[in-house]
Amino acid sequence: MGNLLKMERYQLLHNYFYWCGIIGIFLLGFLTADTYVPEVMGPAGGAAASLSDIFNGMVYDSTFLLIIISGILSLIFGQEFSHRTIGLEVSAGHSRKAIFLSKVIAYLSAFHIMALIYPLAGCIREFSRFGIEDAGIVFYNVFKAVVYSCLLNSATFLMAILICCYLRSSVKAVAVTVIVTFVLSLYLGYGMMLKLPVDFLPIYQIRTAVSTGKLFQLTAILIAGIWASILIFLAWTKFRKCDLT
Repeated sequence: MGNLLKMERYQLLHNYFYWCGIIGIFLLGFLTADTYVPEVMGPAGGAAASLSDIFNGMVYDSTFLLIIISGILSLIFGQEFSHRTIGLEVSAGHSRKAIFLSKVIAYLSAFHIMALIYPLAGCIREFSRFGIEDAGIVFYNVFKAVVYSCLLNSATFLMAILICCYLRSSVKAVAVTVIVTFVLSLYLGYGMMLKLPVDFLPIYQIRTAVSTGKLFQLTAILIAGIWASILIFLAWTKFRKCDLT
């Protein structure tokens, strides 16, 4: 599987749409960073006082960004079905299990990096304003935000992978992924306002994780694990049986 994983990473790093996403999200983070200074985590969050506040605030407010990123993921992964790339890998003698695992690992790592480009760009923009007064506190907060971003955003990315496995078409997968992610984001917004149950949503748990000081947050870890387990199981169940010719 090692060679397959290297090949997947190589293909992603040489993908035009992936780099367009990286550049676009960096520019978006860089240009919008100032808007987080007065209200770092919404009206109740107060003003930012450090770079770690900017990083946490941009991770907190990245729900809309997941719609874009999951759409890009669906476009690239869906093309592997549309262009029969996966079928060629099976014909070359690789097992479906090895192909599936290598793709999940490669896509999750690549798109987590894309998601974290957004707050990183914001910190670069605001560095001259805040500097780094206490490197230890900044490192702690950024580390915690990165850990929970990777754990909880995996659910969104795995959902896109699951949709691609079922539809096996980049155009259809992008449309359905964007709609599903948008509906979940809409439910989060209205759910928080109307006091509906939102604790089960990873996109809610990531907000809770970055807005509290504790490093170990059992609920967020359990929610991330449950969503990831279910989505991987469903995606693999479909992938191992689907027609790749």
